[in-house]
Amino acid sequence: MDRLGTYALMLRFRDLVTEPGGNIAEHRRIIRQRGYAWWGWWARQREKVPRSVFEQLFAAGAAPIEIILFDSGMMRLYRTLSRQAVIAPSHLGVNSPDFEATPEYYVRGRYPAWFRLEDDIVPIEPLVPRIVARPTTDPSFSDLGYEVQGLPVDLDVLRDEGPTLWVIMSTGGDNECRS
Repeated sequence: MDRLGTYALMLRFRDLVTEPGGNIAEHRRIIRQRGYAWWGWWARQREKVPRSVFEQLFAAGAAPIEIILFDSGMMRLYRTLSRQAVIAPSHLGVNSPDFEATPEYYVRGRYPAWFRLEDDIVPIEPLVPRIVARPTTDPSFSDLGYEVQGLPVDLDVLRDEGPTLWVIMSTGGDNECRS
């Protein structure tokens, strides 16, 4: 499955328990201090955990996975990398794998998945992501091992959609904001 490097995860979030920009700021602070931070996936109740997709993307020895963080409140995008995900064994969720590498507002919660962010979180230029799958709402999708081009979908459309996680074509990391 050498084609997996062409895929990325896009995770939707909003700053509902922090000030605007607080979520990213907290994770960036922890990454600077510890070299990594844990990001909890706040799935909606109707979303299913795409275990087989996570297993494929985060297989032992796999290359880092590009993570695009989509702030649907501010309509901003950020990029980082992850090599590890911890998936809850049941619908009850799981606590952070490392409380000291987790923003305080997450520590009290149990979530379906945690992603270990191992690279700085950088803002990227707005883009039209090429959606490969909506695996949390389409339970029939389970295999990333085939060639797919991805369908371009505008961020405004994604903001209004139900999923909080998409599999997208990788951006290749070449669209960072220059400031």
